[in-house]
Amino acid sequence: MNKADINQFRSGMQITGTNKLYLDHAAMSPLHDAVVSKITSFHSYRQQEGADFSNWWTEVEETRAVIGKWIQADPKQIAFLWNTSAGINLAAMGLPIKEGDEIIITDLDFPSNVYPWIHAAREKSAAVKTVKHKDHCLSADDIIHAVSERTKVISISWVNATNGNKLDVEKLGSFCRENNIYFVIDAIQGFGTDDLNLMKVYADIVVSGFFKWLMGPDGLSFVYVSERALQEMQPPWIGWASMEDKFNYEDMIYNPSQAASRFETGNMNFSAITGAHEALKQLYPIRKDIYNRITLLTKRLRSGLDSIPNVTVKSPEKTISGITLFTGRDKSFYDDLQIAVNYRSGIRVSPHFYNTEEEVDRFLNLTEG
Repeated sequence: MNKADINQFRSGMQITGTNKLYLDHAAMSPLHDAVVSKITSFHSYRQQEGADFSNWWTEVEETRAVIGKWIQADPKQIAFLWNTSAGINLAAMGLPIKEGDEIIITDLDFPSNVYPWIHAAREKSAAVKTVKHKDHCLSADDIIHAVSERTKVISISWVNATNGNKLDVEKLGSFCRENNIYFVIDAIQGFGTDDLNLMKVYADIVVSGFFKWLMGPDGLSFVYVSERALQEMQPPWIGWASMEDKFNYEDMIYNPSQAASRFETGNMNFSAITGAHEALKQLYPIRKDIYNRITLLTKRLRSGLDSIPNVTVKSPEKTISGITLFTGRDKSFYDDLQIAVNYRSGIRVSPHFYNTEEEVDRFLNLTEG
């Protein structure tokens, strides 16, 4: 990806024209002009014309198809929910967990991938086992070594939200398939920064929102459900949109869809979907360039931080994601400079592909003082 392409995209990112340096995409990305325009057009139409359900539902299916193409999955295996936490709850409530089963999660994880499993374990008399990071690192092998004959589910974040540790989901997925373990992936901190091909990665449930690396609206997520999980999961909720013939409002025929849409209960967040669709259409054609550029910027950032006295990088050296965590500076220091970063047991920095090398260098120079 050359500078001309980056500059063209940046021209639609109004935040780049302000005094703020935005390096907090692991929390929430700013919106591109094209996405804002698409959402605004949706609301303007509704304001002036009212409902347009036929076209809105068509866009739902088009968005589902783009996601399917991106992750190499059948669109029928994809459902839309209201956030990533809802997708994890769907897995925790819907998978056939029974008394005595064991659920494996990891420490340092975001609460959305913790509380639903604690709740499910209490409801179903199962147990939760937590695998801990060692020296800020966690590997697929660490998780595999924690498996017992009681293990029924492994639920992990592909990329850890605290320090950016990235797990080998292909290795974990293969292990789970061979050992008849349900594999759940919270992909929100990885999807959009690296390739996730479900033809290569076995998973039963994959969940991601759109408002971080996919640069779309909040209040919307997608969940991928494997064929096995579709057959074995019990829907924890049901509605008219769950039905095979969902637009038949006259005949009350209880016939839930065989597709993942059985987990959709009613009308969608249509305005968010139209924005997500626009964001996906922008990013999908350049996705490989995006992955490479995020890696380049992350390596530049970590290398520079390593050379600054009294600064310690807490992200693992062996894996690269969009997230870098370090200690040695206070967040208030960056707040005063109008630099958007996050605090997670240290300073968390997460540049996106449209950020420039010069912006990373500016951050490093200011950090060095």
